Amino acid sequence: MQFSFRVGVSEQHQVDFSFDQFIGNLEIRVDGQPVVKDFRMLSLKLTKRYEFVVGQAEQHHVAIEKKRKLFLAGLRPMQYRIFIDGQLVQTYEGQQSEEIRELCSRTQKHFPVSR
Repeated sequence: MQFSFRVGVSEQHQVDFSFDQFIGNLEIRVDGQPVVKDFRMLSLKLTKRYEFVVGQAEQHHVAIEKKRKLFLAGLRPMQYRIFIDGQLVQTYEGQQSEEIRELCSRTQKHFPVSR
């Protein structure tokens, strides 16, 4: 899952979020510079919150919440919520990565699900 958004009015910054659900690598960049790097493969928590400050003269508190499903989380889309200065500004529903879609497709060929 990848998405980007801008923060600030007079001092604008680009925030880029990238999470590879198949491998577990997560990275958040501000203006191309990494501010958060994480590896999320196994977790007991359903929600993980990443918080950081963007800007110098015009500072904004940014939080990105990643919420996974309870069962088969690695195979299902996740929900992402973006907060700026405590206000919810955007929600994304993550799509499965191409690797996961391919794995599911191959698995279904060998173990078809009857309906």
